[in-house]
Amino acid sequence: MLFIVAFLSSFLLLPFKEEIGDLQKSKIVILAERVLGFEAEKGEDMEPEKICLAEDRLHNLPVTPRLKEKKKKDNLVVWAKKSVLIDADSGKVIFEDKMLESQNIASLTKLVTTAVLMDIVKDWNEKVEISQYAASAGGATVHFLYGEKFAAKDLLKAMLMNSDNTAARALAEHFGGPEKEKSFADLMNKKAEELGLRNSHFIDASGLEDEGAHSCAYDIALVGRSLLKYPMILEIMQTPSHIEIVSKDEFSNVHRVGNTNELLGKYSGILGAKTGFTYNAGYCLLMMRELPDKGKIIGVVLDAGQHQRWVEMQKMLDWAYDNYDWSVFPK
Repeated sequence: MLFIVAFLSSFLLLPFKEEIGDLQKSKIVILAERVLGFEAEKGEDMEPEKICLAEDRLHNLPVTPRLKEKKKKDNLVVWAKKSVLIDADSGKVIFEDKMLESQNIASLTKLVTTAVLMDIVKDWNEKVEISQYAASAGGATVHFLYGEKFAAKDLLKAMLMNSDNTAARALAEHFGGPEKEKSFADLMNKKAEELGLRNSHFIDASGLEDEGAHSCAYDIALVGRSLLKYPMILEIMQTPSHIEIVSKDEFSNVHRVGNTNELLGKYSGILGAKTGFTYNAGYCLLMMRELPDKGKIIGVVLDAGQHQRWVEMQKMLDWAYDNYDWSVFPK
C-alpha cells in the first residue's frame, strides 16, 4: 500500500522534481516517467490533463500473474514430452518443460493456418470448392466430396472444431495464390516471423506432412495468444457438437461437424482448444482458459497420450490458478 501511495505521489511531484533535488534520481520517479511516456519539462508546470493521463495510464497498467503470498509454489510434474503455460495478457511464462525444443505438432498447425486466414480473407461467405487433392486428405474428416462448394466460414468451422484436413487444404488452395498450398505455407512462415516464433517451420496447412515441418510448445502458445483477439474464432471453438453445414451448390449436401474438445461443457472457463495427432507428433493439445477475477492462461502439451493430454492440461491450468494471483503491483 505504501508503494502505491508513493507511486501515485510521484506523478504529482514530477513538475517539481528539479526543485526537490534528490527526488529527480528516485527510482519511483523514473518509473512514473516511463509509464507516462514523457518527461516533465524543467520549470514547466504539469497541466491538469496530463495528471489525468497519468491516472488513466495507472489504471491501464497490465495485470501480471504473481505467486500468491505466504504460499510455497507447489511442484508441478507434467508427463507430456514438452509443455508450457503462459499468461495471455503479459506473455509471461508461468511453467515450462522443454518449451523451445523442436517437435512435430500435427493439427496444431491449423492454428497458424487460421492466423493467416484472418489476415487475408475479406469475405467469409465466399464460396470455396473442394479440389480432388483436398478431398483425398484423409485423417480427421467430415467427408467432404470433390466438387462440393462451401462458405469459407463453414470450412473454417470444420477445420477448427473437427480438425478436418480437407477443409484446411481447400482453404489454403483457394486463398494461397498462384502456387496454392505452397504459397500458403510461405504465408504461414511469414506469419511465424511476424509473431516472433522462435523454432517453427511449416510446409502445409493441415499438419499432415511431418517431414520438414516442426514447431515447439512455446511458439504454439504464442499463436494461440494471437487468436484471442478474434471473437469469431473463440465462438467457433466453443461451438458444441454436432452442427450441420450445407454445401453451397446445386446438391445442398448436409455434413455434420463435431468438436474434438472433450472438455467443452465439462470444464469451466474454456475460451478455446485445438487438438492434434500424427504418429510422429503424438497426441497434442492447446487450451485457453479464463476464470472470473483471474487472468487468461494458454497451455500447450505435446506428445502427451490420447487421454493423458486432457488430464495433464487440467492439472496444469488448475495448478496455475491455485498458485498465482493476477495484479498490477505485488501485494
